[in-house]
Amino acid sequence: MDAPLFPPATDFVQPRRLPQRLSAAQTPIAILKTIPQAWAIVTREIPGMDRRVGSDQIRPHLNNFSLESLLPFGAVPRDAVARIDSQFLALGMEW
Repeated sequence: MDAPLFPPATDFVQPRRLPQRLSAAQTPIAILKTIPQAWAIVTREIPGMDRRVGSDQIRPHLNNFSLESLLPFGAVPRDAVARIDSQFLALGMEW
């Protein structure tokens, strides 16, 4: 039995990511590190954050982790996340 032949897609549109506001729940840490104003807020509210996310074990995963996703591991204080989120909202930036 021969495999069916399918014509090439003519109406394919490459997917694109829609802009989102900065948030402690949704924005990956790797993205936050590329935005100087956002990373300044994070390091001001969580001293030593560079050391917490700078290890060789966690560095490859920074595109998958948000600040809020680190709460169960105790790497980020819950009250700091709320303060960071309110400051991100005041920035009004998107990524």
